[in-house]
Amino acid sequence: MNGDQMISRKLVILGRRIRHKRNLFVGQLELTSEQADALRFFEDFPQSTITDFKDHQQITHQTARLIVKRLVNRQLLRLDPNPNDGRAKLVGFTAAGLAKCRQLDAHIKDTSQALFTDFTPTEQQELLTMLDRISQNLEGK
Repeated sequence: MNGDQMISRKLVILGRRIRHKRNLFVGQLELTSEQADALRFFEDFPQSTITDFKDHQQITHQTARLIVKRLVNRQLLRLDPNPNDGRAKLVGFTAAGLAKCRQLDAHIKDTSQALFTDFTPTEQQELLTMLDRISQNLEGK
């Protein structure tokens, strides 16, 4: 295995470990990882539509609609009229949905602190720059 392959393998393993830790946590919140992704998206991009979520996650509209529908049924999200487009609904939060987001935020903060223990701010920035370059390489720049 050459250096590039070793680094790629370590990134894959690290991604799996982070995802596994996250999935265990979201399971305790009685969410699927897809539902947690939806809550994070709608918190990060307020006043978005299901189509916005679909595009961001690169999933089908039907899948995005189903994820949002389940969160609406659980009274974590709500659908509001879109003043700019009568056909689309804006996705908003209920109080219970915002509470779940706070729990997700706390977990993300704890995981981030664990990941970067003993890293200097400069090292964190260098890693971020390298990860951005890797991502751009995968997208074909």
